[in-house]
Amino acid sequence: MKILFLEQFGEVGGGQRNLLDLLPAVRERGWTAVVAAPGDGELLEKARAEGAETASIEFGNYSLGRKTAGDALQFAFDTARLRRFVAQADCDLISVGGARLLPGVAMGAGRRPVVFQAQHYLRDSTSLRVALRAIRHVGATVIANSRHVARLFGSHVPVVYNGVAEIAFGTRPGKRRIGVVGRIAPMKGQVDFLLAARHIPDATFVICGAPMFCPDSYLAEVHKCAEGLRVEFLGWQEDVAAVLAGLDLLVVPSTEAEATTRVILEAFSAGVPVVAYASGGIPEVVRDGENGFLVGDGNTSGSACWRARLGARIVEILGMDLTGVVKRARADFEERFTLDRYREEMLEVYERVWNHQRMPSQMVGTNSRM
Repeated sequence: MKILFLEQFGEVGGGQRNLLDLLPAVRERGWTAVVAAPGDGELLEKARAEGAETASIEFGNYSLGRKTAGDALQFAFDTARLRRFVAQADCDLISVGGARLLPGVAMGAGRRPVVFQAQHYLRDSTSLRVALRAIRHVGATVIANSRHVARLFGSHVPVVYNGVAEIAFGTRPGKRRIGVVGRIAPMKGQVDFLLAARHIPDATFVICGAPMFCPDSYLAEVHKCAEGLRVEFLGWQEDVAAVLAGLDLLVVPSTEAEATTRVILEAFSAGVPVVAYASGGIPEVVRDGENGFLVGDGNTSGSACWRARLGARIVEILGMDLTGVVKRARADFEERFTLDRYREEMLEVYERVWNHQRMPSQMVGTNSRM
């Protein structure tokens, strides 16, 4: 089988890392992977290193937040170009990694099966309606990475949680180093982290990540909030294991747009305790007081009250014996979030969809772990 993997961004974020993690298993199964994304940047370079064929597509950048009339016009041109690209592509199955690509794929796929990986919560109602219309038009199979995201697309959408490579379980440095790891963007909550940090004495704060899909105003706000604090800006780091090895606590103050962020699973493996906002899909993997800690009620980010409570909870956690918490988190990683499990479940979906296309009488399903 030859699978065309379409991504709407050429940079490597969480969704693109999921794809790169999947490519070795595709190759081992004897299938061929073709990765297509805008430009010829890091994603395509890394995909070629994993043995995939690659192709560059024309799909431009759009305004952050509310879209302009120029965005709408560009989207129409991009969708038409993508339709032609997909129609001419030599592949047996199409896997779509971004909702923005769905209309072009729906128009160009023909009778080839389509799998849509729903990896983000679509807060914009117009974007969601367009995605749902395209999914119905092409009869796409939807896989979500959390129940939080799955609810957007129907009650019967299967869930395949992310998996991550194992990081050696280790002890913490004991230097009150507290960090946020992830791209710098409003949904990741760096501002909330720094405002909470003002309630935490005698600590060093770490922000690891680079701006991606981030307005300049937010980046400026992050730096302003860091003034007067002991903050280390590490930039983008390829080796997340090394970053986690230097932390005593990982903070994940994400908005409700978050699904189940990979860095939580990586921290589970590494033995780094996690405190997060109870937002998005995070409560599906973090159980308060058992394998980590939760703050808030799902509508927490951006509130001065909850920022203060986050700071107070961090102070409380730093004074606790966390041995049992990190051991339970590691056990959860081993049972639910390994890379092997993720690859197995994803490839099973692709194989079932492909078999269903060839034998329409069969039902398509997945052995997802809810």
